[in-house]
Amino acid sequence: MKSSVARRSMTKRERKELREGLIFASPWIIGFLCFLLVPLVYSIYISLTNYNFLNTPKFIGIANYQKMLFKDPMIWHSLRITLIYALVSVPLQMIFAFILALLLNMPLKGVTIFRTIFYVPSLVVVVASSLLWRQMLNTDFGIINYILSLVGIPKVHWLANTGSIITSLVIIHLWGCGRAIIINLSGMQGIPTQLYEAAEIDGASKFRQVFAITIPMLTPTIFLNLLTGMIGAFKSFAMVNVLTQGGPNNASKFYMLYLFENAFKNYRMGYASAMSWLLFLIVAILTLMIFKSSNSWVHYSGGVDS
Repeated sequence: MKSSVARRSMTKRERKELREGLIFASPWIIGFLCFLLVPLVYSIYISLTNYNFLNTPKFIGIANYQKMLFKDPMIWHSLRITLIYALVSVPLQMIFAFILALLLNMPLKGVTIFRTIFYVPSLVVVVASSLLWRQMLNTDFGIINYILSLVGIPKVHWLANTGSIITSLVIIHLWGCGRAIIINLSGMQGIPTQLYEAAEIDGASKFRQVFAITIPMLTPTIFLNLLTGMIGAFKSFAMVNVLTQGGPNNASKFYMLYLFENAFKNYRMGYASAMSWLLFLIVAILTLMIFKSSNSWVHYSGGVDS
C-alpha cells in the first residue's frame, strides 16, 4: 500500500543548508567519534582480552570480569572506601555549600569580596591544592597541627593514620566547594522576593523561611549538586594520588587509584578496562536511583516535578 503522503525530496537550498550545517558541526562530530565513541567501543573489546601494551591483545572472554568479581578482594575494598568517602563528603559538601550560599546571599557591604574568596579555591588545580594541603597537614611541620598545639591538642597524623585519612580527604574536599556555592547562590537569587515578603507579613521567621521557601525552591539546584557531587566522588583520583598513593595500609585505596595502578603500573590494560565498565555500571545505577527519587522531592517553579 502506497503512503498517502509522498516523500518530498530535498530542494537545492535545503541540501546546501544541510552541507553547511554538517561542516560547522564537523569539529564536534569528529571529536565525538575519535575521542569518545571509538575509544568507548574499543575499551569493551580490550576488557575481554589480556593486553599489556607490549603484545597484541589476546581474547580471553569474560575472564577479567570473573577475576574482578570473585577473585580480587581489593576491588571490593576500593569500592567500599570510595563509597564511604562519597557518602560522607557529598552530603557534607552540599550542607556546607548551602550554608555559605545563604550567608553570601545577604545584602551586606563587601559581600562580593567574600564570594570571590570562597570561589577562588575551586579554581586551583587539584594537584597544586593537594600539594598545599600535604604541607599544611604535615605531622611535624604543618600549620594545622601547629594551630592545634596552641590550644593543647596533641599532634594528629592526618595522612599517616588509617583512622584519620578519610576525615582528612573529606576536609580537603570541602575546601574546594566553591562551584557548589556559586550554583546554590545563583539558584537563591532566582527565587522571587515576593515569597519572602509574603512570609514576613505572615510572621514567618528567617529560619522558617529557609525551610518553607528557600529549600523547596532550591531543590532543582540541590538535585544538580547531588548528582554531580556523587559522580565526582566516584571519580576521585588526583587528590588521593598526590596525598597518599592509597596508603596508609590501603586505607585510601580509592577505586580510580586501583584502576590506574592496574592500567599504568601493572600494565594490565584489559583488566583495567573491565574495572572501568564496572565503575560505569555502578555510577549509572546510582544516577538512575537519584533520578527516580527526584520525583518525590524535586519541584520546579513551573509546578512540574522532575
